[in-house]
Amino acid sequence: MARKKIREYDSKRLLKEHLKRLANIDLQICSAQVTEATDFAELTNQQPWLSSTRLVVKPDMLFGKRGMSGLVALNLDLAQVADFVKARLGKEVEMGGCKAPITTFIVEPFVPHDQEYYLSIVSERLGSTISFSECGGIEIEENWDKVKTIFLPTEKPMTAEACAPLIATLPLEANLSNGQGAQCYGMIQVH
Repeated sequence: MARKKIREYDSKRLLKEHLKRLANIDLQICSAQVTEATDFAELTNQQPWLSSTRLVVKPDMLFGKRGMSGLVALNLDLAQVADFVKARLGKEVEMGGCKAPITTFIVEPFVPHDQEYYLSIVSERLGSTISFSECGGIEIEENWDKVKTIFLPTEKPMTAEACAPLIATLPLEANLSNGQGAQCYGMIQVH
């Protein structure tokens, strides 16, 4: 079965759409995609939250190590986001031996936090491989040994029991975030 990486923006959009459809979970995900063609005034009309909250901006280019490469800006207003994008749009970067110009950014609300999680969902012919780590963020590559993985067959629902191995080592308060108990989709904040 062929695999294709997708942008962070698209993955969050799909997660929001399908968790609502499949499990009646309404994730409050706000994100905007910015390219060379983006008109910031029009984008703000479509996404009013952009003008009233502090923001995070980063390239959405299917490569990692963005934070370690100085390509992530935190706690900005919209004018600062526009400046950040303008200064980097079209600039060539090299990641993992590949060179390419930056063409796409993702903008999201800035959420102060002490901990980041890692979540990966790989759709396969017979189900989904779900990986999770409580050591996410810019050092995920150095913590691959802490990533836990389960395979969820297509016919099996995503339940607290099915996801329990992924979050078994989290503190109780993390397991209870969003009021979802130990369900893996409830404890992972996606912003």
